[in-house]
Amino acid sequence: MKNIKLIFFFTFIFTINAVIGQESAQIQQKINQYISQAKLDSAKIYIKANLDKLPKKQDKSALNYQLVKVLFMQSSYNEALKIAFNSLDTIKDEQKRVNFNFMIGAIYSAITDYDKSIEYFDLVVKHNKNNSLSVQTHLLLSSLYQNKKDSINAKNAIIEAYKITKDSDLNPITKNHVAMQYNFFNKNYELCKKLNFQTIRDTASFINSKSYAYSMIGDCLVKQDSLLKATAYFNEHLNLTIETKDPEQIKVAANKLIEVYENLGNQEKANAYHKIYNEAINDSLSFSAEKYRELYNVEKKRELVNAKNKDLKEYLFFCIILIALIAFGIYFYLNNKKTNKKLSNLLTKAPGKKIVVSESEIEKIEVALKELKEKQLFLKPKSTRKTVCLENGIKSERYLSHYINEKYNKSFSVFINDLRIEYAYNRIQKDKKFRNYKIGEIARESGFGSKKSFERAFVAKYSETPYKFISNLTH
Repeated sequence: MKNIKLIFFFTFIFTINAVIGQESAQIQQKINQYISQAKLDSAKIYIKANLDKLPKKQDKSALNYQLVKVLFMQSSYNEALKIAFNSLDTIKDEQKRVNFNFMIGAIYSAITDYDKSIEYFDLVVKHNKNNSLSVQTHLLLSSLYQNKKDSINAKNAIIEAYKITKDSDLNPITKNHVAMQYNFFNKNYELCKKLNFQTIRDTASFINSKSYAYSMIGDCLVKQDSLLKATAYFNEHLNLTIETKDPEQIKVAANKLIEVYENLGNQEKANAYHKIYNEAINDSLSFSAEKYRELYNVEKKRELVNAKNKDLKEYLFFCIILIALIAFGIYFYLNNKKTNKKLSNLLTKAPGKKIVVSESEIEKIEVALKELKEKQLFLKPKSTRKTVCLENGIKSERYLSHYINEKYNKSFSVFINDLRIEYAYNRIQKDKKFRNYKIGEIARESGFGSKKSFERAFVAKYSETPYKFISNLTH
């Protein structure tokens, strides 16, 4: 339920035919064959070759849609997003726009920008007329809401997906997959396992769907407190996931085994899978450091274009209003000179207020920051602007932020995270026992709320993962 990308992979084949009706069955069959064999590079080359064969004026949106899906599977999010946005800018057909909005939502879900993802999936739900795509969208929305700890919307989304499959003639395998999710969500674990075993036994099932089925059986067994039995299914899940060569999926699969073996008290086994997990982190971090940055640049450029268009419209509207006001002012001035002063006052804007921090407040802030460093209060996970201000009698959080920004040229969160990262870095170098802690424990000891945020901050400051840094020290 937690791995959004696996849900997407599983339902990929069962919705693909609904959106490429104008392409030949031969092309479709070949693409499906490549995907079923996890030959994504071959699928991409084949689709691009067929795109080049199409005349310039011919609609290429169906093949572009498939290309975006394959790029998504390869985690080539930047290229996928560019093609999706370019397609949105050129097509007017509502259902085709729905398909690309769905893909953009899937990309944002993969990089954990859940609010952005939900925004695009809501557009799909609003305008979509394709039952297969609606089911898939509701499944993904359910997972997104679960990640946001919004159980009400998560439940509503899974119920909507289940309703659609009950009242439609969708593919039986798709119905089976939705039923798995529905029964897992409603704690019907025995029925959920039965449905997943059907998927595994089905010779037509693809690698990703079988992998996901093994994962769900393991999840059901964990919920039933059969941890040792769950390890066998999580192992099968990991073995199939490794074939996809996707570091994000491998990381999720390895983490399931780490958690189970830690709960069983078998730390030796957990550490063995931790090596696989750390390798996947290294792969995904080195990828995201470059690709994710490009991805957000694409979105920023798009927002900039939209902002310019919006500014132009607002400028024209302002000009019209200004001309009307001038004409009205002249007319009114000729009729009543006294109103000229009032009109001038109305059109005069008050100057912006600058933040002024008194000497006494600055003194409090300096004492608070000194104490924060010397007493290492930054190691408390709940050290926030609010708590620092409350504990030191600082009148406003804005004063604290303004002071740090002026003196250190950084925000409060960056300031405190830098202190935590420097603490972790120095202690890893000096403390051999601390160096042997798991990365998650080091993160918690250093004041971070999660391992992921610690890894991100460490890479940003020292250009390498904490795991690699520790490995270099120990060798």
